[in-house]
Amino acid sequence: MPKITPLEIQKQKFSRKWRGLDSIEVESFLAMAAEELEDLARAKSELDRQVRALEEENAGHRERERMLRDTLTTAQRASEDIRQAAQREAELIVREAQDSSERLTHHALQRSAEIEKAIHDLKIQRASFRLELQKMLELYAAVLEEDRREDERDKPLSYLTRKNE
Repeated sequence: MPKITPLEIQKQKFSRKWRGLDSIEVESFLAMAAEELEDLARAKSELDRQVRALEEENAGHRERERMLRDTLTTAQRASEDIRQAAQREAELIVREAQDSSERLTHHALQRSAEIEKAIHDLKIQRASFRLELQKMLELYAAVLEEDRREDERDKPLSYLTRKNE
């Protein structure tokens, strides 16, 4: 702010001296200077107000920039955390799938071994049954053969006994 105000310029009175200046001209000049000084003070006041408004706006922009930076940093951290969590979950799913696959494979191999053993046991049973059946057939054949021989032995007897009658 200027050291002298427009009001002080308007109220300023000068002493009179012989051969002094034209008082109307001095007062007119002082009024014009005061008016100019008042215009400059108003312009300065308006500029000061604009500067304060711009500084406040700038501070707001800086605060928003800081918040955006913080938000971006938080978002990046969250994104990284989510990515790491997804990676861990994927690894867990893969491990579980591998474990499940190994269990299924082991179960399938056990079941296959059980089936192969069952087939082997059935083959042994079939061979045993075939052997028993073959022995039975041989026994029946032997019994039939013996029965046929008895029939042949008995024929002559029955023929002989009929002649004797």
